[in-house]
Amino acid sequence: MWRLSALAVLGIWLAFGPPAWAAEQDHADGAIGATVDELVAVARRMNPDVQVSSLEADAAAAKVEGAGSLPDPKLQWLVQQWPRNEPGALPRSPFLGDNMYSVVQMFPFWGKRGLRRDIATAGAHQAALMRQEVENEVVARVEIAYAQYHSAHLVSDLDRELRDRMELLAKLATARYAQGLGRQEDATRAQVEKARLETEIARTEGERHQARAAINRLLGRAPEAPLVEKPAPRPIPPPEALELSDLTTRAQSANPQILAQQAEIEGSGKSVDLAERDWYPDFEVGFGPEQMDGRWVGYNAMLSATVPLQWGLHESEIAEARAKAAESRTKREAISQDVTNALTDAWIGLKSSREVETLLRQSQLPQAKIGFESAANGYALGRTTFIDVLTAEQQLWTTDIDLIKTLFDEQMRLAEIEKAVGSKL
Repeated sequence: MWRLSALAVLGIWLAFGPPAWAAEQDHADGAIGATVDELVAVARRMNPDVQVSSLEADAAAAKVEGAGSLPDPKLQWLVQQWPRNEPGALPRSPFLGDNMYSVVQMFPFWGKRGLRRDIATAGAHQAALMRQEVENEVVARVEIAYAQYHSAHLVSDLDRELRDRMELLAKLATARYAQGLGRQEDATRAQVEKARLETEIARTEGERHQARAAINRLLGRAPEAPLVEKPAPRPIPPPEALELSDLTTRAQSANPQILAQQAEIEGSGKSVDLAERDWYPDFEVGFGPEQMDGRWVGYNAMLSATVPLQWGLHESEIAEARAKAAESRTKREAISQDVTNALTDAWIGLKSSREVETLLRQSQLPQAKIGFESAANGYALGRTTFIDVLTAEQQLWTTDIDLIKTLFDEQMRLAEIEKAVGSKL
C-alpha cells in the first residue's frame, strides 16, 4: 500500500516536474520589463550615454547654421594729422584732426563659405549617426542583460525544483529505511544534496539581483527598481530571415558606424578642397564718412586682400587634410571589415546554438527525463539504488542547465546580429 502511495506521489510530481518556464505572473506596481521592447524604449529615452550622444549631435547640428556665415564686421576709427599743442609735444584733441569712420567687413574668397558649411553638415550627419550607434550599442546591452535576467530566473526555478525533488527523495529514503527496505546513508545523502542546493539557490538569487541591477543601470534607474519577475525572451526569427548574405548587405548599407565613417570621408574631402582654396586671397571692404576740422567733408572707402605667400603653411595644411582624408577612407574599410566579421561570428554562433537546442529538446532532454523517471520508479519498487536516482536526476538537471545556456546564447547572438545590421530583424 505504501509503495503505491509513493508511486502515486512520484507520478504526480513527475507529471508536473518540468520547469514552468512559460508561467505568467502579474507584475508588481511600478515594475517594468514584461518584454524586452518595453525596456529598450525606456533605454532610448533615459540611458545616460544616449542622452550625452544626443546632446553632442544637437551641438554639431547647431554649428551648421553659422559655419558659412560671414564674420562680424568691424567698426574702424582712423585719425590723421593729429595736431599737437604748441610749443609742447602733447597731442591735442583727436577730433581737431582728420577723422575717418568705417565699417569693415571681411569676405572670404568665393566658395570658402560653402565648403565650411559642407564640412559642418558632414560633421552634424556623423554626430547623428554616432548617436544612433551609441543607441544600438545600448539596445544590444539591454537585450543581453534581459536575457541574463531571464536565464537567472530559469536557473533559480530549476534549483528550487531540484531542492523539492531532493526533499521528496529524502522522505522516500527515510520511509524505506524505516521499513527495512533501504539504507540510512540514502536519506543522509539526500539531505546533504538538499543543503547544497540551498546554497546554490542563494547564489543564483544573487545572480538574479545582479542582472536586475545591470538592466536598471542601463535604464538610468535605481539598482533595486522593480522589474517584472517573469521575463519573456524574444522569439528567434525564422531561418529565411537570417540569410548571411542578406544580413551582410544590410549591415554594409545601414550600420551607423559605417555610415558615420562615410560622413567623415565626405567632410575630410571638403577639408582638402578648403585647404587648397586657401591659396586664394580673402578680402576686406570698408566704407564710412570722413570728418575734417569738425566738418563732414565726404566719405572714405577701402579694399584690402590677403596675400598667400606662406608656401610652407599652405602646403602643410593641404598635406594634413589629404592625409586625414586617406585615413578616413582606410578607417572605413577597417570598420566595414570589423562589422562583417562580427556579423559572421554572431551568425555562426546563432546557427550553432539553434542546432544544439534542437538536439537537446528532441533527444537529450527527453532521454534524461525518461532515465530519471525510470530510476525514481525503480527506487520506489526497490529495483534501483538511491545513487542511480541521484545520478539520473543530476543528468536531467545538467541537461536543463545546458538548454538554458543555449537559449541565452541565442538571445545574445541575436542582439549582436541586430547591432551589426543596425536595426531589428
